[in-house]
Amino acid sequence: MITLHRISCFTCRHVRSVIFTRAIHIEPDSNEKIIPLSKFDLSKPLIGRTSAEHTAISLLRPDMPADSELLKVAIIGAPNAGKSTFVNRLMGWRISSVSKRPHTTRHRTTGVLTDANKQIVFLDTPGFVAPWRKKRHNLEKSMILDPHSCLWDANLICVVHDVSNHWLRFKLDEEILKCLYAHPDKEAILILNKVDSIKRKRMLLDVTTVLTDGSLNGIPYRLDSPYHRNGELDMERLFLKTAHEMNIPLPKTENDIKREHLLTDMKEYENKLLNIQLENVNLDLEENQLKELISQHEEKGLTLEQLSDDISSHIPYKSMNDISPFEFKKDLMETTNWHLYYKKLSQIRLFTRDRSTWPYFNQVFMISAKKNQGIAAVRKYLFSRTKSAPWIFHRNFVTDQYPQEIAEMCIREKMLEYLPEEIPYSYLMTNERWELDENDVLNMTFLIYPRAKQLKRDVSVLLKNHGEAIKLISIEAEKSLTTTFRCEIKLKLIMTEEDIDIYYKTILNLISLAGKVVCEGFSITKRVETKDGAADLVTEFDQRVEEILIKNLQEKFPTHKFIGEESTAIGIKTTFSDDPTWIIDPIDGTTNFVHGLPFVTISVALAINKQVVLGVIYNPIMNDLYSAIHGKGAFKNGRPIKCSKQTNLALSQILGEYGSSRDANILNVKCKNFQVIIAKVHSIRALGSAAMNLCLVAEGACDAYFEYGVHIWDYAAGDLIAREAGAYTCDPSGIPLNLIHRRILCAATKELAEQISPLLTHIDYPHD
Repeated sequence: MITLHRISCFTCRHVRSVIFTRAIHIEPDSNEKIIPLSKFDLSKPLIGRTSAEHTAISLLRPDMPADSELLKVAIIGAPNAGKSTFVNRLMGWRISSVSKRPHTTRHRTTGVLTDANKQIVFLDTPGFVAPWRKKRHNLEKSMILDPHSCLWDANLICVVHDVSNHWLRFKLDEEILKCLYAHPDKEAILILNKVDSIKRKRMLLDVTTVLTDGSLNGIPYRLDSPYHRNGELDMERLFLKTAHEMNIPLPKTENDIKREHLLTDMKEYENKLLNIQLENVNLDLEENQLKELISQHEEKGLTLEQLSDDISSHIPYKSMNDISPFEFKKDLMETTNWHLYYKKLSQIRLFTRDRSTWPYFNQVFMISAKKNQGIAAVRKYLFSRTKSAPWIFHRNFVTDQYPQEIAEMCIREKMLEYLPEEIPYSYLMTNERWELDENDVLNMTFLIYPRAKQLKRDVSVLLKNHGEAIKLISIEAEKSLTTTFRCEIKLKLIMTEEDIDIYYKTILNLISLAGKVVCEGFSITKRVETKDGAADLVTEFDQRVEEILIKNLQEKFPTHKFIGEESTAIGIKTTFSDDPTWIIDPIDGTTNFVHGLPFVTISVALAINKQVVLGVIYNPIMNDLYSAIHGKGAFKNGRPIKCSKQTNLALSQILGEYGSSRDANILNVKCKNFQVIIAKVHSIRALGSAAMNLCLVAEGACDAYFEYGVHIWDYAAGDLIAREAGAYTCDPSGIPLNLIHRRILCAATKELAEQISPLLTHIDYPHD
């Protein structure tokens, strides 16, 4: 747990702006290494490697000087214009994913660049998409809203334009043009990207002339028609600082006068527009609906000359200093003001549909973000545009993205780069493991599965040639993430045809059916046999339950592997591999079952890539169901459970087992361990079920459990449930837990485990 004793009053995307006057406790995710705030190197920019680190960095108060300056820059452009690459170059840090395919960026990303007393906040957005395309291409709502929402609080708009597209290089995107007309009071600069793809550099001047309508900041620099390709250019005027920057008073141009008249008309029109009924307005207007709305407005006397572009001053909104961009966007989505804004954009479309230029850019820059050409000039210009204002973030804060988000977007970027057609867009992914180990190696595992059942055919594309594509994606993503987090990364990608939720629902149904078999045999006389020894019992009910589970799971998931206690006992040996593997103990606590003691459980775990991602333990006698999906917490009968967080061994209640072995040497060591532990704790309990013991630690009824001689099926599910409840599990010797080593130490806290481990005499068993 990280404890902060600071007063903080700034905001980022996930942390609300509040003033903390007491200690703040940051709970880490399971398996996260805890690093005290005092250990953070605050002399350089940081990206948190875990959720706890990210939150701690986010809560640092802005360390601004007395003469602090700030600039908020909205980066907008058409899809695939190179916005994210541009932001990464400006930042000098890889915070946004990039690929050759459109729609790599799916939501708004904040990046912070600080130098001396100046701070620039970059808002990287998805490419502008017309709202009617949302349904056609099944796009997230964030891809429509985020580019617009970032404009409201930005001081400067940076329009990135792709000059390599010979179809569109001579016109601005319609959605971008609408926004420029909607925010004429905002300073805007034009970034011509991918200039390295143009062989005839003279064409860049032609493109500049056309896109700016021959003017910068409304002042003509073209000596003849701006659309005449071979006309003369006033080169000195084009590349000098604007009159605004030089503070040189200039006479009003004809365009300035027209603009003033237009703004006057628009202000008069504003009151009429505010009275328009908006009940039927939505964010997904089809083309025919838009025409109908326009027709209605024209009937009410709303002419093109009256369309207002002075919008932002009439929309009540909270500043980024008061609320995070994420909450800001959510708040606006729920108000009619957003509908009003969108209605105005629809009206502005009538004014801009025959236009493709913007004559009020303050500057034009020609760059190649990919080759890092021209970036320094843009960065220098942006720092020159900062204004006196308090900073929003600490000087070493880099991005508002959680580390898991960064990793997911990076993986998706590589999928877009290496997979054909629509396949990358049809997959979802979940984070199954995120662990920073003692050597500062960040271990992460992601499960990738198709968005819909009909897309399962695409799995074969990723898995063909022994999974060559997915291996390449993993290697490339690992390299990129190393650059971002600046530490060693170990990344595993797991491909599956199914969603974990499907596995979970399936096993819940089957375990309920198996529970009825256990209840049926609990109170009757049973036929009992032995396996490895006289104390290692098995009944026909163990065999029936395992048969029910494996048969039904095999029918549902024919490619999966199985490790079952009773199957192994009769010689069916399955190697624990990377394949999806169900690990089954049909009745854990068979001796209890035989004697009528109710500590009897059915334990089932699913491991993928040797990592347990799902665990279910059911006690049908007590009707208690414990479950966990990796990364989603632990539950008992549907309610979340947490371990005790006990750190004092003297106040602890410990669970341990003698096991079924009657070897004299092993029994002597186990008795010695019990004797040493009992002298240090409140008490020791032995319930006769490893799965039950782990569940009791998970729900806080006991504080620790250790055992030697257990098998993988005894504790695979319980280990996940305990960890998801916040417990710490390891090998009794203190090294990381290995499921096939047949021994486990589980404690409510790492501190408690470190007190127990040195007291134990360790026993080595043959591995499973």
